[in-house]
Amino acid sequence: MKKIFVLLSVFMLVVCFAQAQEYAVLTIEVKDVYGTPINDARVFVNYLYTQPEDEAIPDQFTRNGTAAFNLETRREYMFTVTKAGFLPHTEMVDLEEDTEISVVLEYTQNTPIVHMKRYTLLPEEGSPGEHFQLHIVIENEGTGDALNVSVAVAPTQFFSPVQPSSSAYFERLDVKKVATVKLTFAVSGEALSGVYDLAITISYQDAAGLPHTSQGTVGVPILRKSLIKLLNTEYPEEVVQGELFTFSVEIANIGRFPVNGLYLDIESDMDWEYYSYYIGSLEAGDFDTFESEVAAEDAGEHTFQVTVGYVDDFNREHYQEESFSVTVKEKVKETLPPQQEEGLWDRFIRFLKAFLGLG
Repeated sequence: MKKIFVLLSVFMLVVCFAQAQEYAVLTIEVKDVYGTPINDARVFVNYLYTQPEDEAIPDQFTRNGTAAFNLETRREYMFTVTKAGFLPHTEMVDLEEDTEISVVLEYTQNTPIVHMKRYTLLPEEGSPGEHFQLHIVIENEGTGDALNVSVAVAPTQFFSPVQPSSSAYFERLDVKKVATVKLTFAVSGEALSGVYDLAITISYQDAAGLPHTSQGTVGVPILRKSLIKLLNTEYPEEVVQGELFTFSVEIANIGRFPVNGLYLDIESDMDWEYYSYYIGSLEAGDFDTFESEVAAEDAGEHTFQVTVGYVDDFNREHYQEESFSVTVKEKVKETLPPQQEEGLWDRFIRFLKAFLGLG
């Protein structure tokens, strides 16, 4: 019985040791000839010498240019990487421990691929009646040079090219090269706030003269600008301590478009009849008046802040602040002179005036 227990213990120790050393990770990184990771490349892994108990190894597609397999160690494997547009790659690996292998796939033919890499708008938000610049960066990420490259912007209702043309031309764009297109547009004064799409078409040819095109879209935000100004502010610069005075100001819309969600707030250490005023909508060229009685109990200079806020057509809040000051003078208490005691002669004169009706 003791002999069986010892043999069983030795067998379990061997099995545990074998399991601890049984698997390793084979990582395969797939890139193109320019070092760019290739996604969705299919990777096949098979045993070089198959054993009856071996199970099939599922294929994988690369993500971020990588595929990883958990495989038995001390075995030899063959793997193949395939991807449309590239020549297949096959390689053998003797797996003893975690291993990383880098694979470079070569293109099957030299083909230019020109696309819009990025774009910039100056300013980031345009406004009706104003200009904006569109900077487009194009790149040839293919394997062949591009010839007769043209970048064209489709015409729109509210954008007009300031330059004679809304397109650009390049005689060639070599592999992995970039080029910048700068176009200027005027925004119609009738344009409403919103994001307008500009359709971009890139046309080019390969070395054999075959035509190619790619499409892109640029979103151009247009915002009607609001212009609010405080006008005709009236209040005394000096007041007496505890004295009531009136502060009034006109809130004017000096822009070309209506303003919504308009309000006024007062921040002050004095006592105000009204600290806030909600106007709501204010049409272009119109104004509203805020008026409040104010009193200050403490002498000295008092600065108060008037804040005007509103929301734009994108429902974003804006505000502007303006400060005013008033000097409060200390109130002087009036004192009456002490009354002198009335003498006998003064009393006689007063009686005589009263008797004669002289007051």
